[in-house]
Amino acid sequence: MLNYIIIVNRAILRNTLAFLITAVWLVMMFLLLDRHYFPSFGLPSLGRSSCGSNSTFPPLSISAITPGEDWMGVYFKGDRIGSLHRVLQKEESGYRLAETMHLLLTIMDYKKEVDTVTNAEMNSNLGLKSFNFTLRADAPFHVSGKVDGSKLTVTIEALGRKSESSLTLAERPSFNIPMAAKLLSNNIRPGLKRTATIFDPSSMKQQRIELEVIGDEIIEAMGQSRKAHKIKGSLMSSDFFVWISDSGEVLREESPLGFVLIKETADDSRKIQSSRDMAVQSAVPFHMKLPDVVSYLKVRISGTDIRQLDLDGGRQHFTGDILEVRREDISSVSRKQEGMVSDEYLKDTFFIASRSAKIIALAKDIVKDKKDPLKKARLINEWVFRNIEKVPAVTLPVADEVLDKRRGDCNEHTTLFTALARAAGVPARMALGLVYASGSFYYHAWPEIYAGRWIAVDPTLGQFPADASHIRLITGDIDKQGRLMALLGKIKLEGIEYQ
Repeated sequence: MLNYIIIVNRAILRNTLAFLITAVWLVMMFLLLDRHYFPSFGLPSLGRSSCGSNSTFPPLSISAITPGEDWMGVYFKGDRIGSLHRVLQKEESGYRLAETMHLLLTIMDYKKEVDTVTNAEMNSNLGLKSFNFTLRADAPFHVSGKVDGSKLTVTIEALGRKSESSLTLAERPSFNIPMAAKLLSNNIRPGLKRTATIFDPSSMKQQRIELEVIGDEIIEAMGQSRKAHKIKGSLMSSDFFVWISDSGEVLREESPLGFVLIKETADDSRKIQSSRDMAVQSAVPFHMKLPDVVSYLKVRISGTDIRQLDLDGGRQHFTGDILEVRREDISSVSRKQEGMVSDEYLKDTFFIASRSAKIIALAKDIVKDKKDPLKKARLINEWVFRNIEKVPAVTLPVADEVLDKRRGDCNEHTTLFTALARAAGVPARMALGLVYASGSFYYHAWPEIYAGRWIAVDPTLGQFPADASHIRLITGDIDKQGRLMALLGKIKLEGIEYQ
C-alpha cells in the first residue's frame, strides 16, 4: 500500500509540467518556454501603437532585424536546463527563421528530454507566411499554419489524430515577441507603448497584447555586463520581459512561469545541468497538515488576480478572499440530467475523443445496462483508477491513445475518464486546480460529472466523490489549461480550518 501511495503522489507532483505544455497549446506553441509561451505567430499590427496615452508611434523600419545565428541558455530557478539555437536568414521573398530547443527536465526522479523544432517563413515586412512547430517528448505533437490573404489555416496532429481549423484575421500577423522588441529598438524610449495581436486557438480568435518600454538596465549576457532596454509585455493577466541592445540583439527573455533565456556562446548554452525537481519547485506551500481525506476545507487565497477563476459554484463557496470547499454528499443526488446541462459536455473534441470506436466499445462494456448516471460514472472511475498505470508523461493526451498505452498522470486519467463518461451519456468536464499532498498543494486535473448537479471525482486517486482538498481553479478541456499561466508561482494559500 505504501508503494502505491508513493506512485500516486508522484503522479500528482508531475502535473505542473503537463500544465506548462498545455499552456503552450492554448497560446499556440510559443515554443514551450519563456518567449515561446506566447504564439509564434500573431504579433504586432504595425499600424497601431502609442506612447503614453495618445501619441502616435513613428513609422517603423525593419533595419533592426539582422540575419544571423544566436545561442541561448534556457534556465529554470537558476538551473541551465536547456539550450536554444536560432538562425534567421534573409531570402529574396523575405525571411526564414529556424529554431531548435533541447531541454532536460527532472520530474519526481524521472529524467525527461524534450525537443522543439520551429520553422517559419515571413515576407519582407515580417508578415507571417507559414510555420511548422514540432514538440518531441513522450509522444510527438505537430502544429502547422499558413496565411493566405486574411485567412489563417492551422493544422494540429497528435497521437494519430488530425484537426484543421481556420479563421479570418483582422490584421496580418507578424512573427514573435523578440522581433517586435527589435522593431521597437528603432525608436526606443522609456514609456513607449505598443498594442499587438495574438491568435488564441482555443477560441479561434485574436487577442490583444500590450508592449511597453520600461527603461534601461545592466544585465549579464555573453559572459559580460551589457546595457539593455527592458520591454514588458502583458497577455492573459501574465507579464513577460525582453531585454534588447541598441543594435536590436535579444539578450535576455523571461516568462511568467519562471523560465529565463540568456544569450550565450554555443559551448556555454550546451552545458545543460540536471534541474531540481520542477513539480516540487512549482508547488504551493501550505502550513497546515491535512488528513488523508478532507470533508471540509477553508483557506484564504492571495498573490494573484483571481477574478477570472472558477472558484465559486457547486461544492466551492468563495467570498472576498476566503474559499470554502465541501466534499459532496452524493446520497441525495438527482438522477435526472436530460435538458439540464449543455450538450457541450457530451461532445467529441480533439483530445476528448468520445466518438472513437474503441472508447464507445469500452464505455458500453464498463457500464453494461446501467441507466443511473452516478452508477455509470462510478464504474468508469473505478476502471480508469485500476487500469491506467500512474507514471509521468510529457505529452498532450488524446483519449484513445491513453487507452492504448494505459499509462500516464492526472491529465491522461482525466482525459480518458471524460471521454468514457461522455461516450456513456454522462455529461463530464475537466476541472483544473490544486490538490493537497505531502504538506503542499500541487497542480492537478480531475473530472466533474453532471448528475443533477456537478460532482467532482478523481480517477487518478480513486476518489468518488473527490475530497475537499481538491481546489478547483478553472473548468474546461485541455485547451483551457493555459489560463493557469497567470497563477503559476504566484498563488498563495493560507489554511484556516478543515474537517
